[in-house]
Amino acid sequence: QSSGINAEYGTLLKHKMKVLPLLITALVAASQGAPTTTGTVRQQNWVISRDVQILSDRTLIVNTINGNPKGPAVYVHQGDMVEIKVTNHMPDCGLSIHWHGLEQKGYQMYDGPVQLVQCAIAPGDSMTYRFAIQEGPGTYWYHTHNEHIPVGHDFIRGPIVVLEDDTDIPSDPLDYAFDNQRVLMYHDFYPNYMGYDYLLGLGGLRALGGFDAEGGFALTAPWSGGALNGGQGSNIMQFENGEYRFRVINGGSLAPLIFSIDNHKISVVATDGSEVEPYEVDAVQVHLGERYDVIVKFDVTEPTNVWMRGASTAVTNPAAVMLTNLQLRSNTDSAFLESPPTTSYNPAGNLMNCNYYGKQDNCIAVTALKNMDYEFDHRPLLDDIEIHTADFFFSLPPVYAYFFSLDGRTYTQNTLLAKPMTYPDFDDTTDMTPHTNVLDLDLDKSIVLVLRNQAGIGHPIHVHGHKFEVLEEISRPKPFCFGESHCEIADLDTSFSVPVSELSKTTKRGVLKDTLVVPMFGAAVIRFNTDNPGVWFVHCHFDEHADSGQGFVIREGKWKADYVPEGFPSCDYTGTLQEIHNSLCTCNPEHLDPTWLCSKEYLCNYSRGGPPGPPPEH
Repeated sequence: QSSGINAEYGTLLKHKMKVLPLLITALVAASQGAPTTTGTVRQQNWVISRDVQILSDRTLIVNTINGNPKGPAVYVHQGDMVEIKVTNHMPDCGLSIHWHGLEQKGYQMYDGPVQLVQCAIAPGDSMTYRFAIQEGPGTYWYHTHNEHIPVGHDFIRGPIVVLEDDTDIPSDPLDYAFDNQRVLMYHDFYPNYMGYDYLLGLGGLRALGGFDAEGGFALTAPWSGGALNGGQGSNIMQFENGEYRFRVINGGSLAPLIFSIDNHKISVVATDGSEVEPYEVDAVQVHLGERYDVIVKFDVTEPTNVWMRGASTAVTNPAAVMLTNLQLRSNTDSAFLESPPTTSYNPAGNLMNCNYYGKQDNCIAVTALKNMDYEFDHRPLLDDIEIHTADFFFSLPPVYAYFFSLDGRTYTQNTLLAKPMTYPDFDDTTDMTPHTNVLDLDLDKSIVLVLRNQAGIGHPIHVHGHKFEVLEEISRPKPFCFGESHCEIADLDTSFSVPVSELSKTTKRGVLKDTLVVPMFGAAVIRFNTDNPGVWFVHCHFDEHADSGQGFVIREGKWKADYVPEGFPSCDYTGTLQEIHNSLCTCNPEHLDPTWLCSKEYLCNYSRGGPPGPPPEH
């Protein structure tokens, strides 16, 4: 009997110990404006390390969480508190974690981007991320948010799923299948160190190089393979008849993908964590950073096998596809078929979220989706409206770079700062550089942002700290201007269905997103309220595009923290890729306007005529 009492006491003590950090966090966070919460604390410990593993029959250098290329899922309910301790055991670079799609109201300092809200977690150091889940049920994800990891594939990424209150939290974070739901986390084999070397090579700073663990030279192949759910148990999935919810996440680095299931319609029921009225299609494009929840109904009379496809749309490898054999049966009385499917993709089917209007048949824009009314309960329409423009432009090699111009200002290749902009002692006069693109916004405004793309592919633009409405998208093919000169951009008065000044006042609600494909040579008009004071990054989700300057910073309410939270990383660490390059320069006038601001070392060195260096040793 006494041992039972002790066991019960131990359980109670464990529960009290678990709640105590929540109370401390809530009290500490509240002083910086964070809402308090009484939900359950969801705790995990992550150790980030590097080794060599075999994935999809390939030997790869991988950077993982707890030695597993399948990232642990963060399963939560609305109102829960997340506490995740991240320890960096990588030998050569710092890192941080971004919680993609979570608005982090009141928890701005835990958003993740290095040099905006925190310094990098140095090798051997740890940091605990603490924040409340304020979002309703939906699909989100996490990933690193430092500059490129110098060696290996970045598998430091995984799903975040906010479940309905009446859905039990799965006990194993590596279990991506529960009830009638499946998490599908797609990842492409694009080694980040190859991407970084590629940029340096394009800029003439370094000879092109970079090999995987097999010694294969793959640097010039932008997409060389992929994996579903870390390559574990994803070749075959088995289902009985019924309806299933697939939470599809593109957690890759380089390529958008088209998701479909042969011989089956899919019904889109959510995008980027927000529920929509069901919309039936044959396939959906899921670009980098995007999430689409789809419902599929299996109703077979005899055992059948079909292909589930995650097809890359990478222009250099259009046939690349990640295939999963879905083995279907009507009930447990039947045996599954052992043979591979013989089904094929239907190219004539309707495609949701396409981004090359006029070039893709049966194309349905994401603006066709309509959110459930309750998604706007805390997103009122405001009368005080501001219109801003953000134009981005791509320069071809050898001066490879992306530049953003805000409200018609100088085109700038965005760079990181030496000190996080949210820190209390950050001083604009001494710590800011002209090479950091900042859009200052006052609070309590309705912001209409026009994103204008002057590049020849669609770009997935992610906005931290906000979900936004998509009011309109347009595509304007201009193939002869690409790479030759400054392409004509969409006109605010004539290029859209109505002038943007009128569109900004519409009471029709647009579909909510946090990541949006801005079509090639086209534009998108988005809207959000400045109700979340903080420093929020806006950037393309192609990894190497963000690293080459395709981004800018929204500083909302000129917010700064009252203090740096206890346990935050020191800013003394300066790893190879985390160093802030102060050798800022103007661009090569032979190719670009010399007044434009370049800030990456490969462009600066190219502009100065620096010779290429040797490829790095890996």
